[in-house]
Amino acid sequence: MSAVDDAVSIISQANIAGIDAIEGNNLPQELVDSKDKTVVLITDSANDPSSFGNNDFWALNQEVEVQIWYSQQLDIDLETIEVALMKAFVHSNWQVAAVRQRILDPVSSQLFNTFYFSRTKILKETI
Repeated sequence: MSAVDDAVSIISQANIAGIDAIEGNNLPQELVDSKDKTVVLITDSANDPSSFGNNDFWALNQEVEVQIWYSQQLDIDLETIEVALMKAFVHSNWQVAAVRQRILDPVSSQLFNTFYFSRTKILKETI
């Protein structure tokens, strides 16, 4: 499974209160236009080979970018959502690589935040 697919699965299984939609790589237009849903978009940020030996590599250092656009009607503390998100990744053996500050999107007037999570994936077989 790709890092994005794994990250979507982690957040989906965490059932974090306040998150209405989780998408990998692309947002459907109805979610792009939605201001009344809290939407998560996950994309690849890095996928670098590592653990070299015998003229090959045996692992990938992977990183995903997780962006959250908060609903304008959200009645849950944003920090509660963000801490639950970070804990879901840490408990799945990922590391919190970076957390940006919340920013107000000037077009949609929605708050959004960006997180980066990383892991080292050991490859089971060579191609």
